[in-house]
Amino acid sequence: MTESLQDLILQLPNVTTASHRLGGTEYQVHGLEFMHTHGTSQLDIRLSKEDQERMLKEGKAEPHRFVHHQAGWVIFRIGSGKDSDNAKELIRLAYDNAEKMMADHRSMRIQTSS
Repeated sequence: MTESLQDLILQLPNVTTASHRLGGTEYQVHGLEFMHTHGTSQLDIRLSKEDQERMLKEGKAEPHRFVHHQAGWVIFRIGSGKDSDNAKELIRLAYDNAEKMMADHRSMRIQTSS
């Protein structure tokens, strides 16, 4: 992954990194993984189901081989600098999805504790 993509990710609010259990770097928002890397050219990115379907249909991502498709995971391969715009779009969608999932989770916790 390029340094500029990593900088973009780390500038997003509440993003932290961790070692991924299969190697590479995991990116989390509020502790929820929204993407991880495999080497320098493969990103595994978790999208909403709707975004996953749209990105696959538009050819901007590949289906993930090992994770059930309902989980929203896709693969993005960085082949050249021209792939940066698509990578940024996918990263932002994944980040927004994770933020929404965590906000929904916090809201449910507040409702059940009332």
